[in-house]
Amino acid sequence: MPSFKKETVGAATVWTLRNTKGNELKVTNAGARLVSMRFRDKSFTNRFLLKDDAAAGIVFVDGGTDFANIIWQAEETIEGLKLSAQVGGKSATITYSVSNDNEISIKYEATGVDDISTQVVFSAEALPDAHVRACQKDADWEKIADAKTYPVTQAAEVEMELGMFGYDPGCPIDYLDAGLKNAANIRTGDWSVEVIVYATQDAIHAQAVDGGFAFKTSGSKAADGKICGQTVYMIKSR
Repeated sequence: MPSFKKETVGAATVWTLRNTKGNELKVTNAGARLVSMRFRDKSFTNRFLLKDDAAAGIVFVDGGTDFANIIWQAEETIEGLKLSAQVGGKSATITYSVSNDNEISIKYEATGVDDISTQVVFSAEALPDAHVRACQKDADWEKIADAKTYPVTQAAEVEMELGMFGYDPGCPIDYLDAGLKNAANIRTGDWSVEVIVYATQDAIHAQAVDGGFAFKTSGSKAADGKICGQTVYMIKSR
């Protein structure tokens, strides 16, 4: 369970979630946005991995702004910070957490909507000379025309090894039971930092944006009409 600290910023509240290694997430109840992601590499240098942008970590509900422009209700739980909101007959919930294994988990679910998705934009400055690839049996990203959009249509299953996450009973995220698949990797040119992206979806989109790399995942609709999903960003330092 991460530690929590909160502060008032204007009409909103910002929570800082910190693990025992000193790595932090900052989350606001204004639009349920991820504000910043701080990671200490092996040289104890702080890297602020998100692009310095108001939309660096954003939630889309039905692709609109109804949920993005309101204050969500927040609850500190054992799992992480749970944010909930209702607009008309629509409802959505986002849960942010950070583990001591430097796993950033974003769980999202909604009812009464057609789509819910999350987007995280990593900073090219924090990850210099970055290499981005799809974990698709070592396939490279497929560039679509000039749109700079790179879809992963067949994410590989997570390859588990004894003693690694997933087989470790102390790990807070069960990758196998959650159906998480290794969708994409982004790493610095010198391999000093690597971000491994897992998602419950079979498709994840990455887009090269000015000053960074945007990763967007969407939920899957169940038979009862409820949409849910999870994305995990595992940060590793070599």
